Amino acid sequence: MKIQKAKNLDNLTSFEQVHLPWIIIPEFVKKGEEFEITVKVGKVDHPMTDEHYVRCIRLYIDGEMFECHNLKMPTHSETKFNISMEKDFEITARAECNLHGAWETEEKIILYRGNNVDL
Repeated sequence: MKIQKAKNLDNLTSFEQVHLPWIIIPEFVKKGEEFEITVKVGKVDHPMTDEHYVRCIRLYIDGEMFECHNLKMPTHSETKFNISMEKDFEITARAECNLHGAWETEEKIILYRGNNVDL
């Protein structure tokens, strides 16, 4: 399966705006504390119809599959994952469109290491 990525994140095509998964995380992620990752398909909502839909959203951590969420209609083309990590890591979100294949976005996560600070 060919995996597609944005050619230029600062200048997305209309096709990329609908298919690229967006990774949404808290501003600060603390070592060892659970946090939520939201993956939303499309800067502009991806269609979720019988003819055109997102089958699933997969989350990879450091290249290894963490979870796969199969989307059922009617629903929005987004899902949430809960994780906790002990070290910096890279996440990859992959969305699989039934018509236009797999699309990926990666993001490096640097854990907050502050002491005695309430965030």
